[in-house]
Amino acid sequence: MKQDRARRTHELLLDSAAAEFVLHGFAGTNLSDVAARSRVTKGALYGHFDSKAELAEELTRGFEEEWGKLLAPSGSSPGSLRELTVGLARRMDEDVRFAAGLRLTADAARVSRREPVPFGELRVRLVELIRDAQCEGRIDARHRPEVLARFVVAVLMGAHATRWSGAEEVGELWDLVLCALEARGAP
Repeated sequence: MKQDRARRTHELLLDSAAAEFVLHGFAGTNLSDVAARSRVTKGALYGHFDSKAELAEELTRGFEEEWGKLLAPSGSSPGSLRELTVGLARRMDEDVRFAAGLRLTADAARVSRREPVPFGELRVRLVELIRDAQCEGRIDARHRPEVLARFVVAVLMGAHATRWSGAEEVGELWDLVLCALEARGAP
């Protein structure tokens, strides 16, 4: 019984911290707000996590595991480009822990003035998918895959940062982009 309650409290604290990190980033989040959002005492919070950094580390670790799964190759059809971008948009929109992990990772990279690792990993995967689509004649080969991949990452992260209405809007935008990039005479 106590273990179940402790596990539920642990999960609640992670969800509450994630919501605060999404809204305020690491620097702007404080543990009092996490405790208040969770409706637990700060003492209960400290019973599960020693610090804000420990909360952030656990969320980031979970995000990195999920990010890797989402980027794993699953085919090379043009639909894969759309599926990947819309799937990521949906995950960022619907999974507060995933969104928090992305925000924490991006904030840490910004402080050290480097590209966030997930953005680079996404870009590499997109280049692969774009090249495959170009070889299949579905995307015009005159466009450099690296430039297109940077564009897609910027649009996807920009859509998330500006709080678009979700994956459906990103899907519509992706359809517009794909239409503009189609190889002439493609089926």
